[in-house]
Amino acid sequence: MTRPSPSAVTGVLLALTAAWAVTAAPADAAPAAPHDTLAAAQKVSVPAYFAPGALWNRLGQGAGTVGLAVANPDSGPGAGDAQYTSAITAAHNAGVTVIGYVRTGYFGSTGITTKSGSTDPAEWMRQIKSEVDTWYRLYGSAGLGGIFFDEGQNDCGPGNANVNRYTELRSYVESRHGASSVVVDNPGTGAAQCYTAAADTLVTFEGSAATYRTFQPQAWEAGASPDKIWHLVYESPDETSLRSTMALARQRNAGHVYVTPDTLAGNPWDSLPPESYWNTDLSLARSAG
Repeated sequence: MTRPSPSAVTGVLLALTAAWAVTAAPADAAPAAPHDTLAAAQKVSVPAYFAPGALWNRLGQGAGTVGLAVANPDSGPGAGDAQYTSAITAAHNAGVTVIGYVRTGYFGSTGITTKSGSTDPAEWMRQIKSEVDTWYRLYGSAGLGGIFFDEGQNDCGPGNANVNRYTELRSYVESRHGASSVVVDNPGTGAAQCYTAAADTLVTFEGSAATYRTFQPQAWEAGASPDKIWHLVYESPDETSLRSTMALARQRNAGHVYVTPDTLAGNPWDSLPPESYWNTDLSLARSAG
């Protein structure tokens, strides 16, 4: 495989579209983060939905500032690929934590089905755990560092039923594949505070720079560890917009951030920004604070 398959791109678009249909968890808008919780420096963490090669090499060259990279061969682990093995190994050796993409399909609550056509949460759980194990079987020896659970729910659910599924997944990853495994949940929008125990890091914003300007984080985020929060921002067209967006991310206590001029037309995560923009992104992250 030389690049992510069309189904991987389709999966990204489905995830972005479905995320907007999930109701944000009710909470007051967050105030500015207290000074003692602001990230002294941020990590540029990247949904690396592009083929192994030059762009993956650039991720490794940014190690120390690049924190997480999400590998996504085929809207999941695929069947195994020597090029991905090499890319994950090189990134890991450089100091980047590579995590594997797994869809959770909002556990069927929005009508998204498993590969077998089911919306049953139990069927989703079986598929998800199987894909987690496949990731580690194929790429564990290459240095895979964790799992990125996409299409995440964001409300606790009746009796915490929704969040308990994600807590179960975190426990599954850590118990079978090591307590140091990094677990990320991506609802792509504000998540209720109950989710802070369900993942190491939560993607609490995924959207355009224009939307980010008026975005209001959940109240709990202001006092959280910055490492708990990841913001993904596309359609930030130039370095002026980049600087503004990065400043907002720091004010909003996001310890992980990724900003790109790429657009929603196609897939905003299928490339890295032009080199000058990318270097400015890294520099701003290093100098935050």
